[in-house]
Amino acid sequence: MFVTLVWIVILATDKQRDMPRRFLAFFFFISFLNYLAHASFFLHEYELFAFLDNLWVFTSLSGYPLYYCYLRLLTKDSRIYWKWVLVLVPAIAMSLFSFAIYFLMSPQELHIFIHQVMYHEQPLSATLPLLVRLQILRLLLFKWIFALQLLWVVPCGFRLITNYDKRLVHFYSDTQGRKLQSFKTLIIGFLFASFISILSSSIGKDFFIENKWMVIIPSVLHTVFLSWVAYAGYMQRFTIADFNRDIQTYRKERHKMAEETETLPIIRSDLAQQLARVLSEEKLFTDPNLKISDLALRLNTNRCYISRAINVDMNTDFCSWVNNYRVDYAKRLMNDTDRELSIETVAEMSGFSNLTNFYRVFKKHTDVTPGHYRKQKKR
Repeated sequence: MFVTLVWIVILATDKQRDMPRRFLAFFFFISFLNYLAHASFFLHEYELFAFLDNLWVFTSLSGYPLYYCYLRLLTKDSRIYWKWVLVLVPAIAMSLFSFAIYFLMSPQELHIFIHQVMYHEQPLSATLPLLVRLQILRLLLFKWIFALQLLWVVPCGFRLITNYDKRLVHFYSDTQGRKLQSFKTLIIGFLFASFISILSSSIGKDFFIENKWMVIIPSVLHTVFLSWVAYAGYMQRFTIADFNRDIQTYRKERHKMAEETETLPIIRSDLAQQLARVLSEEKLFTDPNLKISDLALRLNTNRCYISRAINVDMNTDFCSWVNNYRVDYAKRLMNDTDRELSIETVAEMSGFSNLTNFYRVFKKHTDVTPGHYRKQKKR
């Protein structure tokens, strides 16, 4: 609960207070309320728990849908849409259903539900009142809705990230810090966190009350996972909003150029040759910020033509195509016996934004690290 509070402050006060960050702070506020309800249960605050239990239903069933909306803000939408409220309908409906039952229950019925069903402090009565049985039904429906939400969010989240990353590699020559590949691992982490929650629910919260030291296990696991979610969101500085801005900048420059000069159609085979020529002769690949729009403006053509030529004629994407030139150039620099350049210098001269990216791309293209490649050439 306190970890969520810390991350709310960090995300809300960050200088780059963009829409995804603010929405993630809201996600953690919902999580804070969820763990506040947990606290009331473990501290035996019976009356407070009877009130917060309704809030716990809402916050628990809104977590996955809200995180899906957060992924949309990273990969697809630059703003929040009112129709997103629809993903919260199950959470709202179940919370209102729970509140209505609590409101209608008599003090005796509430006592039976709290002490016999939730805490198991007393033996379960042979015949339970209708409202108590409806509360038990609510608990069962909650588990099914929770599981269905997980089955929906995981594949949909994967699809959002995959489609977004595909768009990036066709536009940027360097996707470091832009791609959301790590978020796929994070979604798998949601599966693990859900398994812990379902396991804890199956065992029963009262088990952790009787064995107080055992509560450390789910507490630590949830704390680590929440910190992972927050840190990944905090470190992700590039979103769909930035991507759209780069697209708009290209379109404005393209429109300005079209007014000044006449755009000549280029045959696709000629375009592939021109691309190879301009990239190798002018060494445009040494610019780590090179984008496909830069080449389109340089050749006075449409970026879609260039993308099609690279994808179809060269059977690759823009990022991989440019990195091929960078790796080949890096190998030439390391093969130059007249100059003993450091690995850092080679990476910078070849157009890599940082050493980590250089090692990753070089090994992907050659199956060896730059250092190992250099040692092999010296033998």
